[in-house]
Amino acid sequence: MKSHAPNTSSSETVTQCRFLIMGYGHEQQGDAAVGCQIVETVAAWRLPSVETLAVRQLTPALVEDIAKADYVILVDACGKSCVHTVQLDPILTSETPLLWDAVQNPSQPCEPSELLSLTQARYGRHPLAWLLEIPAQCFETDHTLSDVAQEGCDRALRIIEQFFTTYLQSPCVRSESCQQSG
Repeated sequence: MKSHAPNTSSSETVTQCRFLIMGYGHEQQGDAAVGCQIVETVAAWRLPSVETLAVRQLTPALVEDIAKADYVILVDACGKSCVHTVQLDPILTSETPLLWDAVQNPSQPCEPSELLSLTQARYGRHPLAWLLEIPAQCFETDHTLSDVAQEGCDRALRIIEQFFTTYLQSPCVRSESCQQSG
């Protein structure tokens, strides 16, 4: 079967999309490690247009990595009161003004929406982004993943596989203004 490239105007370029899968959480605190473990598994897939990054917390220092991507999935553990099943939700830029501390202090912890807002402020663009939350129960030091988190990890990996199946199949169309930051 023949594949047809989409029509693009002269101000658009067709390329392969760049993905960033970023897991965050403390690797030695039980279920808090689930985001980092998912990222480790995705890295082992060795997909050419996929970057992975495991970090302890989200900070403004990450905006450069985020700005280079077309699509970002942030992966985090979520305690009992947060989610009961794996959830993939879009991240929107924050409507609250950026705090000066977040702009000046690259190690200041921030929320996913603040990170996208900061990326927009610094680079004039931000990628499409989602938060993948994994149910978690145990955050005690030196514990392995709980059964709930392990089951969530398996489900999350299937969601990421489906995401790649959807978004890696077609070329990425970026306008020239988006390319200026890349």
